[in-house]
Amino acid sequence: RTHGLVTIVGPAGIGKTRLAEAVAREHAGAFADGMRLVALAPLVDATLVAPTVARALGVTIGDAPSSLERALQALASQRLLLVVDNCEHLLEAVDGFVAVLRRSAPGIHVLVTSQELLRHPDEHVFRLGPLSVPDEGADAADLDAAVATGAVQLFVARARSLVNGFALTAQNVAGVVEICRRLDGIPLAIELGAARVSLLGVDGVRPCAPRSNGATAC
Repeated sequence: RTHGLVTIVGPAGIGKTRLAEAVAREHAGAFADGMRLVALAPLVDATLVAPTVARALGVTIGDAPSSLERALQALASQRLLLVVDNCEHLLEAVDGFVAVLRRSAPGIHVLVTSQELLRHPDEHVFRLGPLSVPDEGADAADLDAAVATGAVQLFVARARSLVNGFALTAQNVAGVVEICRRLDGIPLAIELGAARVSLLGVDGVRPCAPRSNGATAC
């Protein structure tokens, strides 16, 4: 609400999209004209960024370079939240569009997700880090310490959704902690690892949990 342009930055699989969606749902009511979400992951042509995002905002742009600014001026009185997801492969085009949008319709706040910064002059950056994991020096069998970390909580929640009655116990906690450590607290990787528990069990997933550099212990 305070910043006109916020970029959530982090590596692939860290949860940028999910966080942006949650933030948008929570704050959409603060914007009189609601929220718009544009996913850019399917786009490969940078020239399609402006018409795609403009279309989501309810305006159509022509072929002339000046037509974008004229079209966006129609939004000058709008107050809404625009979420632009997965921008890293189209940074220059997104930055160019945002520059015109911020100039033409300052009441539109933009929330971007990207693996890299836009480096826009008024960009406010939120760096999203991995989920917490038990410290390397901590006792892997300490149930209380393990369940207090985000990575273990996510692993248990996802495994429980697929395996009836799955729970963190004294027998499996060391394995779960090792998996989460190997996956460096990356949410997507943890979800994929937890999904295999129904077939392999914790001990089956444990030796094959890849490290973030792509290596495995198998």
